[in-house]
Amino acid sequence: MKKLSCFMVMIIAAILLTSCGSTLNKSTKVINMVMEDHESNAYEFPAGEYYAYQFKGDQPAYGFDEELIIEQLVSKGIPVKNLWYKAASSSCVPPGSDVAMTVMVEAVLIVQLKEANDHLVQMQFERTTAPSMGSCAYRVKRYIFQPR
Repeated sequence: MKKLSCFMVMIIAAILLTSCGSTLNKSTKVINMVMEDHESNAYEFPAGEYYAYQFKGDQPAYGFDEELIIEQLVSKGIPVKNLWYKAASSSCVPPGSDVAMTVMVEAVLIVQLKEANDHLVQMQFERTTAPSMGSCAYRVKRYIFQPR
């Protein structure tokens, strides 16, 4: 009888430890991705703490995969509220236009948190008090997160 109770206690403890670990590692999830236009009208970012990703000079901004950054943020348990991403491009096409303006559009990635978190600085982010998507921000992906 003692062996059976000890075995049951070990099974229950293993289940609890496994479930706690998964909750700690994945504190947020992406619930929606929407396209936004930050250029045609003045865009107001919601209140919060903001961090801008610092693309390095030798890092290719074309073909950048923002979903890898999202996976890293989620796996580290960083409580993200929103993430905005505008891809790099060599042209800019306003909505409803057939004419592409030849210009170098820089990639921009902004993360919004409820409160400051120094872990982002270790991930190539810099804190900003004036988030901006820069020029030609007609097609900005906004990833909306929800706490689990």
